[in-house]
Amino acid sequence: MRVVLLGSDTELGRAIRQYYDNDYDFDWLEVPCHEVLAKVSSSVLDQQYCDAIIDAYSLRSALQNDYDQYLELLGTLVLRDTCPLFYMLSGVQVFLGEKESSYLETDEPDARSRFARRLVEAEQKVLSSERHIVLRTGWLFSGAQDDFIANTINLVRAGSPIEFHDTAIGCPTPVSDVARVLLSVVKQRHYGALNSGVYHYCCSEEISWMGLVEAVLTTAGQFDPKAQSALELMGDTANALEMATEIKRQSLSCRKIFGHYGIKQRSWRPVLRALIRDMYNIPSN
Repeated sequence: MRVVLLGSDTELGRAIRQYYDNDYDFDWLEVPCHEVLAKVSSSVLDQQYCDAIIDAYSLRSALQNDYDQYLELLGTLVLRDTCPLFYMLSGVQVFLGEKESSYLETDEPDARSRFARRLVEAEQKVLSSERHIVLRTGWLFSGAQDDFIANTINLVRAGSPIEFHDTAIGCPTPVSDVARVLLSVVKQRHYGALNSGVYHYCCSEEISWMGLVEAVLTTAGQFDPKAQSALELMGDTANALEMATEIKRQSLSCRKIFGHYGIKQRSWRPVLRALIRDMYNIPSN
């Protein structure tokens, strides 16, 4: 199976590529972000050349100035009769978070940020053909570069104060788990599964942003006394957030992807612990 991976140099793209690194069912054409526009406008994205296209580009690049050009090219690509199966990775950010329960695939996106509007526009273009799939994910983390986990650990190491004023509740989801889920769907579609449209996947167990900070610091505190000190200093912030009345719920219902593809949710906590151990260069037992 020949797969084109758009945004292969993003955290999500690298996770997808690495997850099946030794799976010889996959033959990869990796397209880094700076080459995406040229590749999408070329003739290589055709059923004669590849079996599937994965968009790991949009979640990283939707705010870039040239993303409008990508949207134009995407609209043309997905409507071609010879377009391979297209898989777009989107996110819970398309929802405002005002629903009291987890979002379903049938809920209409209602977020108003520029980032959300562009993701929704890309989703609509992909879904203009009934053959393709949009997979929305939760709060992604990888522990690499400048993501939330890495930033928190870097603040701890620098002795900087850690302040959080976000009252959102959601489901942290490692990029490695998204890779597992997406490539399971890609394989099943390649071997005959017909289900398409919008799907949701995030890890199990909702938590607030403040709770996630505490989880990071609690784990890091096993290896770094500064993390334990930072955790103790967060008490006042935590008490203030408990008084907040406008809590956003940014979690996704994952029943549909289980029903159609047999994919179960996993916990994010073991991956978080492993990432933090790696960041402190602590060998696993």
